[in-house]
Amino acid sequence: MKNNQMNSKDAGCFSLQNVNLVVYIFISIFFFLAAYDFYQGFILIGNPPSLASKRFVVFCIVSLIPLAAWVYGLTLAYHGNLGRKLEKVEKQAISRIPFYGRVILAILSLLFPTILFLYSPFGNFSFIYWLRLFTLLGFSVLAALFLFNEDITIQWLLKASGMVLFSTVIFIIGDWLTGVSDYPFSLAWSEGNRFWDYSIMFGMSRYINPSGKTIVPFLEAGRQLLWAIPFIFPSIGIWGMRLWNVIVWVIPPLVLGFITVFQKSTFKKEWVWQIGFALWLFVFLSQGPIYPPLIICAILVVIGLKNRGILVPALFIAVASYYARISRWTWMYAPGLWAGLQALLEIQNPSFIKNRWRELIRPVVLGLSGLVGAELVARMISMFSKGQIATEGSVTSVVVSSFDFAQPMLWDRLFPNPTYAPGILLGYVWVGGPLLLFMAYMIIKRIWKTNWMQNASLLIVLGAFSLIGIIISVKIGGGSNLHNLDLLWVTLTLIVGWFFRNWLDAGLPGLRESKIVLAVTCFAIVMPMTTMIQYGEPFSKPADYFVTSSLAKLQAEVAAAKTKGEVLFMDQRQLLTFGYVKDVPLVAEYEKKLVMDQAMSGNAAYFAEFYKDLQNHRFSLIVSEPLRKSMADEDIRNFAEENNSWVYWVSRPLLKYYKPKVTYDEVGVQLLIPREN
Repeated sequence: MKNNQMNSKDAGCFSLQNVNLVVYIFISIFFFLAAYDFYQGFILIGNPPSLASKRFVVFCIVSLIPLAAWVYGLTLAYHGNLGRKLEKVEKQAISRIPFYGRVILAILSLLFPTILFLYSPFGNFSFIYWLRLFTLLGFSVLAALFLFNEDITIQWLLKASGMVLFSTVIFIIGDWLTGVSDYPFSLAWSEGNRFWDYSIMFGMSRYINPSGKTIVPFLEAGRQLLWAIPFIFPSIGIWGMRLWNVIVWVIPPLVLGFITVFQKSTFKKEWVWQIGFALWLFVFLSQGPIYPPLIICAILVVIGLKNRGILVPALFIAVASYYARISRWTWMYAPGLWAGLQALLEIQNPSFIKNRWRELIRPVVLGLSGLVGAELVARMISMFSKGQIATEGSVTSVVVSSFDFAQPMLWDRLFPNPTYAPGILLGYVWVGGPLLLFMAYMIIKRIWKTNWMQNASLLIVLGAFSLIGIIISVKIGGGSNLHNLDLLWVTLTLIVGWFFRNWLDAGLPGLRESKIVLAVTCFAIVMPMTTMIQYGEPFSKPADYFVTSSLAKLQAEVAAAKTKGEVLFMDQRQLLTFGYVKDVPLVAEYEKKLVMDQAMSGNAAYFAEFYKDLQNHRFSLIVSEPLRKSMADEDIRNFAEENNSWVYWVSRPLLKYYKPKVTYDEVGVQLLIPREN
């Protein structure tokens, strides 16, 4: 008996040693990757220092401190004492700090990664990934220690995960805000011309339109409307428009997350969970990112479904479906599918037997109401508006051609590539895997009680949206992220939101009793951070001298050229929108995004007219991004295929008939004039 007790005790110690060693080795590897990232990005600064250099000597001396600490920690972990030692030190150190001091330190810890990487020169160094990840995780855990100074148990990990989530939200919003500036030139490839698109709906008075024709931008009406609102105010400038852009990207997902789980009767008791879910949904959807109009469609569906009847939800779903159609035609059936799916999931063990089939009427009607909004309502509005509203919003030849499969499919982008480093498939698993694992585990363990009909519906809808998103993602121009899987990501968050609301009402059964349930939940909370932390850097622009001088010279060149003929702004149309260049008649044709889309489609008929205008020297001046004639290798450069389409269809023909007069490399602008011969 005594021997058995001793063996049991030895086994327990051995198990504790194993756990300590495994955790310590895992953290050590993580720390090494972060330290190596720091060394590569900050110490080397592009050039390996010699062994005799002061930088290298200082680095080696400083490195002895963490090395000694690591050896000491390894010794403690081997003997199973690391956890107790850390907990003792933590309690002794933090318990001496008054509560208000700990709150201040926690807030500073949560803000630190954002300040360090987005608002300090340190963020300009070329760190790979691990240092950012280690910093945000480390300071989030530190914030949890300051706020929750108690025994560190498996349950404490949930609070630490909440701190990681909160710090990530701050980081994402901080990243958005870095771009709010009055810098007159475009901050991204299409930003400036997008502002021009948005202004057309309510801001045509800003332009001189000699043709008098209605200008239809290369943008669906539903998406245009959301960003067009600021142009109701004539005084809106580029700073205000960039701020509005942040608001539009940030607020809708927060609203969707909150209303999905909000219940007034339980808010006082569950406000942390309800607000926490809103923050999580915002972070999760930021991984796409997801265009706000689709999120607004989801908000309409959620609001409608809070009514337990059929008529009111059906009206909301029909409106959401119509708005989805005029925003992006691939979205138009999603609201009906979301509504039908939720209504089905709300039924306890749905079945076709006996009289139970009547319960299926609501899911079917709500699903069909989406079809009514997307098709019938769209046709009626098109008829009464003489075709303008529905046509402009969803079925113009321009928009349809941007989605047809005449454009090349780049299947190699399913795998790691320069355009999207993980590749679409790995990115799919990285973003969606934790949430799918969470859902699957809850269903398997019967915490979420679904039957065969509900499971089949989930698989069909998620599978269909996955297939659609993956196919669109590998199409040329599919982008450098996972935004084309938008239907899947929004559907996943809605499904999880509906489950979480019911789970919360039931008191979160299993979360405190099962370590696996807790671990899977924490994993789903934290994982979106691992995607988002890799993005963002401090706002940088050319020196004020380059900006002001480039703008002044451009204004002078345009003023001189407009007396000789038409001036075409292929790019930088925001200069017209916000009055940086004035009194120039607008040439609406050949906008850069539209031209790029036609180039990716290989539309020879479109370019025949373009080449004719170039050959005839229709334009006295063309404002463009700097043009290059060289082709790119898909294995080396990001967006190589898109670049090659642009070079073949646009750059080379344009440079055949026009020549650069001046190039402002610092601001990314080139002015071209006709060649003499």
